[in-house]
Amino acid sequence: MVRLKTFNLLFLENNREFAQNTIETLEFFFNTIYHTPTIKEALEIFSDYRVDVIISDIKVDDGNGLEFIKKIRAKDKEVPIVILSAHKDEEFLFKAITLNLLSYELKPLNYDNFLKVLNKIDKYLNVNDTFLIQKGISYNFFTKEITASHKNIYLTKKEILFLELLAKNSKKILTYELIQKSVWEETPMTISALKNFILRLRKKTKITKLLSLANIGYKLQEE
Repeated sequence: MVRLKTFNLLFLENNREFAQNTIETLEFFFNTIYHTPTIKEALEIFSDYRVDVIISDIKVDDGNGLEFIKKIRAKDKEVPIVILSAHKDEEFLFKAITLNLLSYELKPLNYDNFLKVLNKIDKYLNVNDTFLIQKGISYNFFTKEITASHKNIYLTKKEILFLELLAKNSKKILTYELIQKSVWEETPMTISALKNFILRLRKKTKITKLLSLANIGYKLQEE
């Protein structure tokens, strides 16, 4: 499950003791853990940051997990969602049938069952290790390299973060704000620095399908 280390996880859980203990384990497997006890903040995190996996409780401080999942599915049909609940809620499961849950688990999970859940996530996320950027150019999530004209191109950390953000949002616009938070992270990003970064990336990788949207961000042109 080493490949999970490239992914970010959103953890919606209002039991602080359970959350802290679970996060200590999750940090061994995922790149970044975004934890929050509220649906409101969870939706903000999902909109503002790259989130690859969601683990959620059913009942949290400001609402019901079912409503949260419905709002997520309105934005993203594919992100894997795992429910961790203290009780088996058959009514919830019935209503959630159409929401494409990856798994429904009862708390507390022993370590072996926890690993089984992580294996489910790993298999779901890594069905395909490569992302086709355009004809003849692909990104490998496992090796963190681009293959172009049968040659491997090594990438910097920012280039890796940007390309994985692009893969996650291949049909969406990468706004300046999203790039700042997901690629530049805590370091301030200027528009000129971003433009120079994109220019170098295009020259290095020969990507021609990355479109610049004035005063907005970037988008991958569909084949």
